[in-house]
Amino acid sequence: MKRFLILAGFCLVLLVIVLRVLQLDVLLWHSWKLNRQAMPAQAVNLSRYRADIQARVVEGIDNNLSALAYNPQRESLFGVVNGTPLIVEISLEGELLRTIAVEGVDDMEGLAHIADNLYVIAEERTHRLVLVDIPDDAERIGTAEAPSLTLGVDAEGNQGLEGVAWDQAGNRLLVVKEKDPLRVLAVTGFVNAGDGEMDVGITELKQPESDRLFMSDLSSVSVHNESGHFLLLSDESRMVVEYDQQQRPVSLLGLWRGMSGLDSTVPQAEGLTMDPQQRIYMVSEPNLFYRFTPVD
Repeated sequence: MKRFLILAGFCLVLLVIVLRVLQLDVLLWHSWKLNRQAMPAQAVNLSRYRADIQARVVEGIDNNLSALAYNPQRESLFGVVNGTPLIVEISLEGELLRTIAVEGVDDMEGLAHIADNLYVIAEERTHRLVLVDIPDDAERIGTAEAPSLTLGVDAEGNQGLEGVAWDQAGNRLLVVKEKDPLRVLAVTGFVNAGDGEMDVGITELKQPESDRLFMSDLSSVSVHNESGHFLLLSDESRMVVEYDQQQRPVSLLGLWRGMSGLDSTVPQAEGLTMDPQQRIYMVSEPNLFYRFTPVD
């Protein structure tokens, strides 16, 4: 009996270590907590989502696929390739539609669709936001004359801006910083500055010490305009977390094998967006495409 208890104790300790190394302990703990609380009426409710397209290779892209934005006018997705600077248009089924060469940018990591053909690019190392117009027939765009804004927040190192999304109701950009520390910033006065002087405001939606921001990194952000909630994607923690307008977590989508209908773990999730039907689209390096659909 004593030997059995020792063996059981050893196995339990080993299980805890494995869960900690894989960061599954954080995911399982917070998933359990969120499932015990009441779901807000307008919530996305990530627990009801299942993958209906998974790990589809985007033919024509070899590596470095990142970011994702939905354009309702074209009913397609736009992402970035941050090796050779490209903006790519992708169908809702994960097929490459076109590539647009981008001049004058460095290390693109985020992309937000504003309206019509207007987008914001986020550069990681320079902490710069660039407002660009991408015509329907564009094969190449330049940014030399484009309006830009450099965020002087934690400017050292290569763990800078990872994602950007447009909050239509709030008339603001949401920008996420990868880590050290993790930050979710709201930027106003840049997109709609016009020809006059910018009146830019930058606020942090979550303080770095907040226990509500429990992921180990941030890869992307998306806004659910109907509710004002936003989704945060974490590559290292293998999860998407929904937050309400008071910055409280309300639901969670696991990206490990066996969760959310996944046959295998999402290897390196880098981009996230939603469409009006509340389908969630995701891209993972090197060139993988995923779609998650709500199952009621």
